[in-house]
Amino acid sequence: MLPVLLLACTGDTVPADSAPHTVPWTREVPPLTLTLRGRTWQRGIIHLHSPWSHDACDGQGIIDGEPNAACLADFRAALCDNGLDYALTTDHPSYMAYQPYEDLLHLDTAAGDQPWPDAASPVANRIACPDGHSVLLAPGIEDALMPVMLDRHLAGTDEERDVAYNGSSPDTIALYEELGGTTLVAHPEGRTRDEMLGHQDAGLVGTETFNLHAMVDPNIREDDLGLDGLGWISDVAVFLDEYGTLTPDLVFLGIIEPQAPNLAHWDALSARGPMTGIAGTDAHQNSLPMLMADGERVDSYRRMIRWFSNWLLADGADPPALEAALRAGRNLVVFEAFGRPASPDVHLVTDEGTVVEAGGDATSGTLVVGCDTLSLDSPQGPRAPEIHTTVLRDGEPWAEGCGEHALDGPGVYRVTVDITPWHLIDFLDGDEAWIRPVPWLYYNPIRVGG
Repeated sequence: MLPVLLLACTGDTVPADSAPHTVPWTREVPPLTLTLRGRTWQRGIIHLHSPWSHDACDGQGIIDGEPNAACLADFRAALCDNGLDYALTTDHPSYMAYQPYEDLLHLDTAAGDQPWPDAASPVANRIACPDGHSVLLAPGIEDALMPVMLDRHLAGTDEERDVAYNGSSPDTIALYEELGGTTLVAHPEGRTRDEMLGHQDAGLVGTETFNLHAMVDPNIREDDLGLDGLGWISDVAVFLDEYGTLTPDLVFLGIIEPQAPNLAHWDALSARGPMTGIAGTDAHQNSLPMLMADGERVDSYRRMIRWFSNWLLADGADPPALEAALRAGRNLVVFEAFGRPASPDVHLVTDEGTVVEAGGDATSGTLVVGCDTLSLDSPQGPRAPEIHTTVLRDGEPWAEGCGEHALDGPGVYRVTVDITPWHLIDFLDGDEAWIRPVPWLYYNPIRVGG
């Protein structure tokens, strides 16, 4: 076994860099280039609505039978502006069930898009970005269940597809498997535990630990999350001043809270078997049309995608590699409104010296928790953030701090990292009222048996 070093960083402060420096806030963010043990971090969005959803684009996603051109342009530009590696759309059965499968890819060969694997039988689209980067787009569905990365439509009529895609039975999960998809659940905050356990028994792969729409919908906030339904609106009013000087994208500070019901579902399901935790952006560009000081609506595709992403530790950048990483639980939720981690890493080393990644299973060993620091290219002022790491076992705090933790029994071990974003205070006009501990990283768990 590796020697156990219970790190000194059990406190809250980890410097962003040894020397103070500043990085300005930018509207666009660069693509991620980061590897770990022979794999690459693939950064993307899960749970995203294109104009093919009936309620996207202020309810005007389809105009004269075609996707709303202006909204589709916003959608495509947002994927590129945020430097994503992948985007998993999850359109509602209305209208997506009534469209040819290939149309769900939003393939534009004139713009330089490349179908994957080829033009004869595409299942995904590499969207071409002006800077030469590309974003892999793969289609899925959001209804009672949320399958992602489907390979094809269900055969039959449009109406038969619509009915099938509204299903929630074990047979529906089996159907999505036949169509090449991986089934997740959106909005678990509105589900009962028995419902979630039933989905797991039927083959559910993952669940949302955080859903952005839930944070702004007053009914969901109040009924399902136990939060003040409308309180956040007055909290962020200063950000909505068209002449305001606070960085508009940081309005997320007034929105984000841990979603306790979703985390509790995740912990309960993980105790029974593998369960990938994801964060759902749920962007529709349809809920908060008010313009901010930057001239962009609050809920623009670009802004919402900027706030957080899912990092898959994958063996490649093609759809099979991404889907394999998602199914294996090698996913890290990063609330990037507060910056990127420089070198994220949580894994377990068994007594025999084998490395088990997040999402895996082991019988014993040492949990190795990297000391997460802010990447040097993240927007920041000269003051360092406070970073606090917690190791949970079966949903309860078990250890604090990064380093090596010798496991003392079976359980589901997962790591959360909170950040107090002092590095952003210069982008908030120096107003310390906005500075509080907020979630930064949710690592997927490692399940350890007796």
